[in-house]
Amino acid sequence: MNLSEISLRAKFLPGKNFRDFNKDCWSIAEMYWSFLREYNTNDVRKCMISVGEDPSEEDKITSYQGFREVYKQINFDQYFEMSACEKKSLQLDLIHSGMTIIGELEKWDTEPLIKAYQYCLDSDLNYKFFINSKYKFSPNRQCKLGLWCEWEINCFKLFWVLFDKTGREISRDLITEGEPSGGEIVYYLDYKWDDNNYITIRNKLRQNIEMWKIKIL
Repeated sequence: MNLSEISLRAKFLPGKNFRDFNKDCWSIAEMYWSFLREYNTNDVRKCMISVGEDPSEEDKITSYQGFREVYKQINFDQYFEMSACEKKSLQLDLIHSGMTIIGELEKWDTEPLIKAYQYCLDSDLNYKFFINSKYKFSPNRQCKLGLWCEWEINCFKLFWVLFDKTGREISRDLITEGEPSGGEIVYYLDYKWDDNNYITIRNKLRQNIEMWKIKIL
């Protein structure tokens, strides 16, 4: 069985900005998970790294069927004084530490976790990618198009990017942007050329509902 989700979430603390922390915690967790889609975790489907300020809970693991949760300590006041880059680095360390603890307990091969951590660092903690890593040619085969995602800790943006048939970028434009949690939509999008000038983007999860019809040329 493979992992379907890794999440980083703050435990509720009165007077603390735990909701703001949780808003930040989509892109790095998704980036780390993206390198582990084929990772064999036996019967575990979801892992959560929960953070809070209680030192007595450090590394405590909670287990349910198909789910593992590990607690890591954090100082929220210090976190909110960090730059965006520092926040992303701390998030990655928390996620990797928590996943390593779970992996060792479950007797998983932890080498893929180390590689996922390094891949995130090699990407400068920037989660940017073409959806499904592919492009589609226009009906006349004169150009091709891909959907580009930029998933940051404070926002999510989706673009279309047009190339000529040699692979040279011609143009790109923003399709939509919003809260980081909205980035999950990229897993369910597909698109097609209607003709040489228009594309239609659909959400496969919601009965192939049409999301956008866009004039490209």
